[in-house]
Amino acid sequence: MKITETNFQKNWKLFYLFFGLSTFFSGFGHMFFNYTGVYGKFPTWTLGLVSAFYAGKAMISLNVINPKLYKGLIRLLYVKFIVFTSLALSLQSFVFVMADATITYLFFCMGFGIYYWRKGLTSFKYTVYAVLVLIPSIFIFTMQLNPHLWFNKEDLSHVLMTTTIIFFYFGVIRLNQIDLDHLVSTREVKYVNK
Repeated sequence: MKITETNFQKNWKLFYLFFGLSTFFSGFGHMFFNYTGVYGKFPTWTLGLVSAFYAGKAMISLNVINPKLYKGLIRLLYVKFIVFTSLALSLQSFVFVMADATITYLFFCMGFGIYYWRKGLTSFKYTVYAVLVLIPSIFIFTMQLNPHLWFNKEDLSHVLMTTTIIFFYFGVIRLNQIDLDHLVSTREVKYVNK
């Protein structure tokens, strides 16, 4: 029996694929920085932006939201991706990668995570926890908070990112299909009765 994969699962798989590739290339970007300069970080930044795009797309792919709103949000994801990628690469600044991630994870992952959690999909509490764990990373990086000489802002941010990725994973694998089917059928009845 072949198990069909949902758009939610496909988009999260793409998120993990591109996030993994971004992490892989970041090692080279840091290791060879003296040779490549900021250009060696471009693959990492671009792949990070792509992974955020798929995280946002995954969060709106459950067929729970209005189709018109879904189309608008997909357009927003594409525009956000194009604008922030262009700015990051042309101005050679990681700030735009961070801004894109902040918008994606706060609005799409946390915002929709709270919405789905309140609708009865309890696995999304992990998505909300993931973003709450990640929020301090913004301040650590922007305020240059270095806890120790051997454990600087990048190290602490990476620990928080790793924890976030694990919580995202818990949220994805624990999504209960029965609860989702019930939520989708309730939504369909609501739109039929309008």
